[in-house]
Amino acid sequence: MYDVNTERIDQVLQHMQRSIGLLQTLSGRGAEAVLADEVAVAAMERALHLAIEAVIDVGNLLIDGFIMRDPGSYADIVEILRDEQVIDDGQARQLTKATEFRRHLVNEYTHVPVKDMFVLVTEVLDSFRQFDPAVRAYLEKELF
Repeated sequence: MYDVNTERIDQVLQHMQRSIGLLQTLSGRGAEAVLADEVAVAAMERALHLAIEAVIDVGNLLIDGFIMRDPGSYADIVEILRDEQVIDDGQARQLTKATEFRRHLVNEYTHVPVKDMFVLVTEVLDSFRQFDPAVRAYLEKELF
């Protein structure tokens, strides 16, 4: 009935776990230690960017596969996932904050507000962790 690329979703979610692990390690070091270390800041930027891209990519795969409404923006992808009950309201709020921060990492990368980035990571880390099981539960409910 639906043409959902579950293999690609699985690949992206597995890759996302590595980014989440790195974000968890870095945030555990504390803001002062991370912000004083140029390599740690670069690693956090990259890991956050990849985690955000994973949410966007998996969201698009679900939207396309289940023929949900077309998104108008990256934040709209998260809203559609909330509307379709893939994620809950709390996760949607946090993941929307992350997708909105994406422009700093992609378009304004020469002036990333690193203190704000560190705060964002600590705020959204739980929602990133919850994303994988939420997506898998949705797939299980809809496909099997």
